Amino acid sequence: MSQLVPDDQDVLTISVGTRVEGALELMRVHNVDQLPVVTAENRVVGAFTHRSLARGMRHIRPQDNPLTAPVEDLVEELRFVRASQELGDILCFLDADNAVLVGDEDRLLAIVTNADLTRFLWHRTRPFVLLQDIELGIRDLMRSSCTDEELAGAVSAAIPVDLSRHTARLEDLTLRELLSVLVNGLSFGRFFRLRFGANRELVRLTLEPICEIRNKVFHFREEISSRELQNLMEVASWLRRKILIRDGER
Repeated sequence: MSQLVPDDQDVLTISVGTRVEGALELMRVHNVDQLPVVTAENRVVGAFTHRSLARGMRHIRPQDNPLTAPVEDLVEELRFVRASQELGDILCFLDADNAVLVGDEDRLLAIVTNADLTRFLWHRTRPFVLLQDIELGIRDLMRSSCTDEELAGAVSAAIPVDLSRHTARLEDLTLRELLSVLVNGLSFGRFFRLRFGANRELVRLTLEPICEIRNKVFHFREEISSRELQNLMEVASWLRRKILIRDGER
């Protein structure tokens, strides 16, 4: 669960006695939705949130200005969790309250929000999504380059179908095999250059590095670098442009 906490997080709190007006301004400036409220001894007494303010408004008299109310009268209880807890253990708390506090009342270590969870999951799943887009894009463009019979012949020419496979479908090929079919000299010149462009070497140099990145991602060998992630994004965009050009010709 500690992986959800941003490395540069500096826990922002407000003191008992702070007025609502000041708390709201602090939330606006720092773009946060919750502020733990602490005593002079840094003991957490609750969290001031937009939701706790809305709920507490019904207890404020019509003649009183809610902006001058002390925040400790308008707090809610957020769950305390341990940094070592499994992510699955805190999902229900995030779903209910949009945030959890890491630590305890006497030692607040961090705040984890739904936004932190979204960023974490997107960071972890983005390479898989990009690789899926790339493989599907390559298959789509290859299929639209020729007939089913011609495609089967191109696959057989580059990847001999042995008795253990009994198939020449694109879906059954590894990415590296798929690229072998694509850049095969005769097939590329006859079919695939119409969709991928006439420069076969450019196509090969663009797509081949994706094989190694894919191995890293799917075999969990190591985290891919920012440059490799950028490479995935660029190749996905390159294929998307090819598909748009193809669709515009129909």
